[in-house]
Amino acid sequence: MGLSRRERREQRKKLLKEQRLQQLRVGDEHDKKLELKSEHKGLLKIYDKHYMKLLIFPILLFIIAVGLIVYQVATTGDFMNRGVSLKGGMVITIPADTTVSTVELEKILKAGFPKDELEVRSVAEFGVQKAIIITTDNTASEKQILDSITPLIPNAKEEASSETTGSSLGRGFFKQTMLALIIAFVCMSIVVLISFKTLTPSLMVILCVFADIIETLAIVNILGIRISTAGIAAFLMLIGYSVDTDILLTSRVLKSKEGTVFSRVLSAAKTGLLMTLTAITAVALGLIISQSGTIKEIMTIILIGLILDIINTWIQNVALLRHYVEHILPRKGLKPTPAPALAEEERMYETDIEDDSEDQDEDESAQEEKDDADDDSDDNENKKSSGEDEDDEQK
Repeated sequence: MGLSRRERREQRKKLLKEQRLQQLRVGDEHDKKLELKSEHKGLLKIYDKHYMKLLIFPILLFIIAVGLIVYQVATTGDFMNRGVSLKGGMVITIPADTTVSTVELEKILKAGFPKDELEVRSVAEFGVQKAIIITTDNTASEKQILDSITPLIPNAKEEASSETTGSSLGRGFFKQTMLALIIAFVCMSIVVLISFKTLTPSLMVILCVFADIIETLAIVNILGIRISTAGIAAFLMLIGYSVDTDILLTSRVLKSKEGTVFSRVLSAAKTGLLMTLTAITAVALGLIISQSGTIKEIMTIILIGLILDIINTWIQNVALLRHYVEHILPRKGLKPTPAPALAEEERMYETDIEDDSEDQDEDESAQEEKDDADDDSDDNENKKSSGEDEDDEQK
């Protein structure tokens, strides 16, 4: 006895499923062999296999930065070198018709005013000195300073201009700018937490941004740069630059469906490093071309922060994130990404098989209906022929 239509359909589905799954397994084995052959070599191999060992470098860098800031507080009483706009003082600007040695000028001023904090810098345009800027924390010493530098700059008294900021006003500016910086950091942290909805990856992003700020501040202190309100604005910009690449990396690793964790890291690194290097190029050109002290201060801080962000994002954050995805999540029985590609393809092929079977069933049903119709037609013709023969016999 022949098989029913349902049994034939089940046999076809089973046969097609086995054939296609076998093809998938063969293709998957081939891809694995190719992946083994194309295993990363050189620096990428170290970056892939020893990422937790590389974490030592950003950790040491952060510890050293914190130590330098602690030393700064112990020796000066402040965690940064505040400029006149943040602590009060006076800025004297003197146009220079001839080239004046800032080193010699600073020696004269420090010898005449040993208790004052003095800084002398030159403003140049296309390599030509245009002005001398003298900064001091003593707001009552303008006349004495101009008298002492007259032998080097004869027109100092006549052409000098000064800008004075009171100590109380400077402290007020400092508190306001620091409050703005703290609020910006807290708001950034809240947005990151809302975006990822998971505490651990969010804390990794926040830690990376915090490390960028602390390490940049430590280097700025070493370089002796006096931070003004413009410098605080540069730190605010640095928060945005830092969190940008961290969010890119975390989103690509946690939410992407393609490839291994390391392949997602490399994919994010291509985009993130291109963004950072583009920003570094633009900032470096601005630092070289601009002659404004304010712009130079901003560009210097951002440049230092962007360089440090490469270390903190692509070594520190990558190591922590990979450890979280590859070791912590499996212990919790969680998967950071949907089912593997093979299972997804199997599901798609099963759907295709069912669609093919349904199409074949429809074709068979149509064929059976046609055959039934032909049989009925033949029966009617036979009946008609039999009736005609009976009529002839009667006649």
